Amino acid sequence: TSSRHSTIMISQLALLLIGGASALQLSNVRRPAQSVHRLRGGAPVAAQPGVAIVVDAEIVPDRVDEFIKVIEADAKGSRGEPGCLRFDVLRASDTRFFFYEAYVDAAAVDTHKAQPHFKLWSDFKASGGCTSVSVKAVPLGEWGFQ
Repeated sequence: TSSRHSTIMISQLALLLIGGASALQLSNVRRPAQSVHRLRGGAPVAAQPGVAIVVDAEIVPDRVDEFIKVIEADAKGSRGEPGCLRFDVLRASDTRFFFYEAYVDAAAVDTHKAQPHFKLWSDFKASGGCTSVSVKAVPLGEWGFQ
């Protein structure tokens, strides 16, 4: 329904613009309410159909085997969560890994962060297992993974 509502709103706006609407008329166009959530890494995400997270992690060389066990448990546990659409782990080099995660909404991300398998990853990072970690979270929007 949110997608349908957005389409109707865009159609109404297009009709106003085609008809030469003034700024005053445009201010009367109803806009959907937006709430802002904070995701892993602190990124704000407006309420959307889904959330994508990309993590770039460089692992301490002598802890790669430990990391692989941790991330395998995290990935398998995450894939079993009802709000997780996808959790992929890609190996870019001996010590560099990317995770691509997709969730139905920000609440599903919050649920994910409360799981024991996520704690394994958090504890690994806190113990100094990574030389660097970058996290980017963005709304999936209608074009994202379905």
